Amino acid sequence: MNLKPKILIVDDNVSNILVIEEILSDLDVELVRARSGLEAIEKTKQHEFALILMDVQMPGMDGFEAVEIIRQDIKNFLLPIIYITAIYNENYYRTKGIKTGAVDFIAKPIIPDLFIGKVTLFVNLYKQRISLEQEVEKRKEAEEEMKLARDQAREAAHAKQLFLSTMSHEIRTPLNAIVNTAKLLKEENPRADQIEDLEILEFSAENLLHLINDILDFSKIDAGKIEFEAIEFEIRKLMNGIHQSFEYQATMKNIALEFIVGQDVPDVIIGDSARLSQIMINLIGNAIKFTDKGKVIVETVLLASKGKELELVMRVSDTGIGIPEDKIQFVFESFTQASSSTTRKYGGTGLGLAITRKLVSMQGGSIDVKSKVGAGSVFSVTLPFIRSEKDHLEEDMLMRASFQSLAGLRVLVVEDNLVNQKIVSKFLMKWDVNVDVAENGLIAVEKASHNIYDLVLMDLHMPEMNGYDATLAIRKMEGNPNKDMPIIALTASAFIEDREKIYTYGMSGYIIKPFNPSELYWKIAPFIKK
Repeated sequence: MNLKPKILIVDDNVSNILVIEEILSDLDVELVRARSGLEAIEKTKQHEFALILMDVQMPGMDGFEAVEIIRQDIKNFLLPIIYITAIYNENYYRTKGIKTGAVDFIAKPIIPDLFIGKVTLFVNLYKQRISLEQEVEKRKEAEEEMKLARDQAREAAHAKQLFLSTMSHEIRTPLNAIVNTAKLLKEENPRADQIEDLEILEFSAENLLHLINDILDFSKIDAGKIEFEAIEFEIRKLMNGIHQSFEYQATMKNIALEFIVGQDVPDVIIGDSARLSQIMINLIGNAIKFTDKGKVIVETVLLASKGKELELVMRVSDTGIGIPEDKIQFVFESFTQASSSTTRKYGGTGLGLAITRKLVSMQGGSIDVKSKVGAGSVFSVTLPFIRSEKDHLEEDMLMRASFQSLAGLRVLVVEDNLVNQKIVSKFLMKWDVNVDVAENGLIAVEKASHNIYDLVLMDLHMPEMNGYDATLAIRKMEGNPNKDMPIIALTASAFIEDREKIYTYGMSGYIIKPFNPSELYWKIAPFIKK
């Protein structure tokens, strides 16, 4: 509620006050009376005034003395004061009035129009000042609200990150047990009638992992946490590997799966092979999922070449159910599929294509789809790459070899989950590794202080002491040969922040659960003592 500006009229003669009040009666202001200098001082302590109209000659305390005292209050230091006096023309009084900070003098008898004009000027200045102060206050409040909203958004983002990190760990940990138990059973000469069941178990677990990765990737993309690599890779080998990974799925549906790479496509290119694989896996997985008969063709062609810069088009064509024309524009939206029955019949999160489109656009590429109901779909991805100067990549001699004995390697497995302890230990013992186990970080530190190890596989989330703190404690063991030994994080977290934290705490690397046995082997094999 906006209050009227207050004007203080100070005069010992009530008749003078009445005259002033009559002249100012049409102004939208509140007039306050003071019959003496002392009363005026008290009034200024009680109210905020837009203007003081001060008589000079008053008994006891004249107007000048009253103004000097009023000015001592910091809130009244710039308060406009107009002296009303019959002795305006005397130099002494004009000088004294200016020294006390008068903004103007009005001589008696008062000329109404001039008086109203001067008073109106200072009232308007007061209104403008109040308006500016209110605007400043509003902006401060808005800034505070924005700051509060920003803080709440950060807290929400942190809570979301923590939740996703925790859920990633909690889901991936048992999933690691399922995936790798299936792999172990397949390697232990199962009966012919058991192989299919194991492959179904393994495929189902990996499909579940794919869904989890979709959700986590969508969260990371949404938060702008995705990073892209520029590494050399062989496009034909990558496509061949993807082909092999989908061969079983296509065969089970009696679908022909064909991969074609154009002859003019260079063998070695530079880009993010992992993200290209993710894009292709999403598109090919969808093509096979929504195709009940016929074929799926994956074609890679060279669209443009200028110097070292390349543009490749990857087309995934299928003879599946197709997409209605009015639904095509929605297929790249989050949590959206062509119809509600699609989710019920085929499953999925509705995130795969949304993630694919974002991964493509973030790399400066484009994605297009053409489809006809009952006839199939064609998804085309265009991505930029760099031509490598190499014709092929030399394989690491270690990677060329099959799994060989790692006898002599002493590894401490730090893992609180009993099932995962056994699975990691089984794989290590298959390679003749000398394995020791610690149930948490506290026990790991104790064992590291009394035994000698070549390597530690360290889980991160454990009771008693987590993997980060355990690593710090080991790194501080002065005079202990384990102080500088490699410590590899064995973690279910897929977040970049966690990976950065791993190195910050002095770890040598990480393996994401569910781990691939080959990755585990090649992570630890370099530490075998020759």
